[in-house]
Amino acid sequence: MMKSLSTELKVGLFAVFVAAVLLFMTFKVGGLDWMRKEGDIYHIHFRDVAGLDEKTKVKVAGVDAGVIERIELKEGEAELTVRVSKDIQLYSDASASIRASGLLGDKYLEIRTGSLKPQLKNGDTIMYVLETVDIDDMVRKLSKVSENISRLAESLNESLGTEEAKRSLKETVLNLGAITENLNRTITSNDQKMGVVLENVSTLTASLNDFIEKNREPLTATVDNLKDFSVRLKNEGPDLISNLNKATADLRAMVEENRPVIKSTVESLNDITSKVSKGEGSLGKLVQDDRLYNSVTRAAEGVEKTISAVDRFRTFLTFQGEYLTKFDEAKGYFYLTLQPRPERYYILGVVSDPLGRTTTTEKTRTTASGTTKEKEVETEKRLEFTAQYAMRYKDAALRLGITENTFGVGGDLFFHNDRGKLTADAWDFSNDEEDSKNPHVKVGVNYFVFKKVFVSAGVDNIFNSKWRGGYAGLGLRLEDEDFKYLLGTLPPISAR
Repeated sequence: MMKSLSTELKVGLFAVFVAAVLLFMTFKVGGLDWMRKEGDIYHIHFRDVAGLDEKTKVKVAGVDAGVIERIELKEGEAELTVRVSKDIQLYSDASASIRASGLLGDKYLEIRTGSLKPQLKNGDTIMYVLETVDIDDMVRKLSKVSENISRLAESLNESLGTEEAKRSLKETVLNLGAITENLNRTITSNDQKMGVVLENVSTLTASLNDFIEKNREPLTATVDNLKDFSVRLKNEGPDLISNLNKATADLRAMVEENRPVIKSTVESLNDITSKVSKGEGSLGKLVQDDRLYNSVTRAAEGVEKTISAVDRFRTFLTFQGEYLTKFDEAKGYFYLTLQPRPERYYILGVVSDPLGRTTTTEKTRTTASGTTKEKEVETEKRLEFTAQYAMRYKDAALRLGITENTFGVGGDLFFHNDRGKLTADAWDFSNDEEDSKNPHVKVGVNYFVFKKVFVSAGVDNIFNSKWRGGYAGLGLRLEDEDFKYLLGTLPPISAR
């Protein structure tokens, strides 16, 4: 029998085993060279590595495929040296980007292999890099935009507080009311006429179809006769030319016979032309008088200006709905935009406001423990109206007028070829809303995801903590090409 091991020897063997395991785990976690698999070396350049470190994993399609060997700073950019497993082939259109495992997970380097030949070789550089977005820089820019809009609102409030500005706004609102009244009257008076015109066009189309159906055979026969005439003309061409020559000779003989009569007629015409040139007679006075020419010229210029103004006039219909997070309610908008020129336009709107009217009641309750007072706030929807005059300069627009039944101002900053705009509105400067100590200010962004459909989002009632909340919505904007021709018949509104 083997002699049993001593306690000291057992302890020593166990210590050696533990040391070997710790050594193996240290090399495994540390990723030392002698434990690393064989692989190819590639180089990648980033402007900002965004928290990547040496030994960071490299993944392809979410699977570990290598490690970052070294990070160096060269010519103001970070150069990454990565080792990728040999069984992964990279092509010339391969790309690299920095990703994170989850919302708060560790960063890693994601590589897309690409498919465009030739393949990359050991030591080549991956040319296509997707840089990370600097969130701090984006937040700073949005903060500056918000500050500029606030300063703009303050400047507008100071400039529009004079009595002269108020009188001008009052006159503008009165003119807009007159425009709306004339617009309604024109639509009402022409509605029946348009219906009659469309009905006549439909009747004419039906009559043409009926005529073609009833006369299909005669029309077919006419076409056949034209074909036969072409054939006969081709076959009987020489005889026809001979007859034409004979007719020409007869006509020449008739002219020679009536030459004195023709000469007398020509002399009479010359005499009439001479009198007209000298201004004699009614026709001569009419031709020689410059007033006729000037009248016709002025009439033509007036017609040209009228047609040009009607052609420039554009009309937009906007339907928009928003969800208000503060009230868990929806708010609806309908706007009619009248744009006589690209740099100015008028906005008429109706708004369904869930916070249209707020009523606060105080109730007293008496119980065995004493008397308590409670306030109950009730809100109800109501329709409110908007009428604004807008002026645009390049990518910025300024609006002022009536906003939801009170005086208001607004500004728009357009971008991406007018597909999107940053918008800010301020109204209710008299603080008529319940428990509102500051004007109602709304800031947001609209963006057209399709040609006529846009989405909107932002913050509503920023300066009143009780009613402050976010909003998100969807809208549809249509341009009525036919409506502007009806508007061209409106009589001009006097500024007096």
